[in-house]
Amino acid sequence: MEKINAIKKLLDEIQFEEGSSFVVDKEALLSTYQNPEAEQPGLAIKLLSVFGGFLASLALFGFMGIAGVFDSDYGILAVGIGAILFAWVLNKSVDKLIFDTFSVSIFIIGVVSLAFGLLNLNLDENIVTFIIIVIAATSLYVMQNYVLSFVSTVTIGGCLLILIIANDLYNFVHLYVAFYAAIMGYWFLNEAKIIKSRAKLSLLYSPIRIGIIISFLFGLIALGVRDLMRMDHNYIWISSILISAGVLLIVYNIMEVVKMRESKHRSAIYGLIVLFLLPTIFCPSISGAILIILLSFLVNYKTGFVIGIVALVYFVSQYYYDLNFTLLTKSIILISSGIVLLAFYFFIHKILKENEEV
Repeated sequence: MEKINAIKKLLDEIQFEEGSSFVVDKEALLSTYQNPEAEQPGLAIKLLSVFGGFLASLALFGFMGIAGVFDSDYGILAVGIGAILFAWVLNKSVDKLIFDTFSVSIFIIGVVSLAFGLLNLNLDENIVTFIIIVIAATSLYVMQNYVLSFVSTVTIGGCLLILIIANDLYNFVHLYVAFYAAIMGYWFLNEAKIIKSRAKLSLLYSPIRIGIIISFLFGLIALGVRDLMRMDHNYIWISSILISAGVLLIVYNIMEVVKMRESKHRSAIYGLIVLFLLPTIFCPSISGAILIILLSFLVNYKTGFVIGIVALVYFVSQYYYDLNFTLLTKSIILISSGIVLLAFYFFIHKILKENEEV
């Protein structure tokens, strides 16, 4: 009730300042806020829907294999095209979670069947991958469904990685990571601008946001898991530098939000961050996870914050075991990082205490 009253008060203040130019349906806005579950299921339910759709797709694929559908190249091609079109029509016609699961299953089946059919017709794999990207992008334009939009966004990211692997351009993973880091930063920091630009984008904002994070993690995993891709590890620091620059930029934005003006405080924070990131110069996955955490913290995106923390724990563990150093050297690196983090904590705590006394 307190939040409802606060929203009413804020709307009244905006109305008073803007005058007759500000128009809003207060009743509809408050009704939607009070009953968010009636409009959208929780994210966990949506992700379970995607997982359920994936399992259903596997089961249906198995049935089609037993039925001999895959014996005909044109048959599997027809199944793929028909399934994609049916998924689009179903999403446009019905807006229920159970049908979301079904449509996701059909869409995944359609995309995979289409890819197999085209490859069996000896079409170049690069062309097939571009076709899948176009279909996924078209789904984003045609559909404003959360689950299907999320799957389409992740599909585009996966296809870009497939293009890199298929053409043995492994070092292009650095460009992939830089691209998604830039897209993620823009998408997070321009939420209001994106949502109000077009009605479709307001519906697509949330699924694309989580899809961008997952796609970014694909690239971080490719960089963070040694020997997963045959890239030149002598240049892996390139991604670290680019991501670290993004981290410093987000820290600058956070300091602007909390109105930290004193240059000595800013310099100390920048210095501590550089000291923390320095040992991870050959593991951009760690700085990438930190970028996700800071961006999510800045815009108060709890799901992204949790994903970033889980990713950070995983990549730190992976980095520790991949280091070609003795246990003593590894321990020194971890202890040094811990000391920097503790110093960071006490410094921030001191600043906050000083502000409270003022």
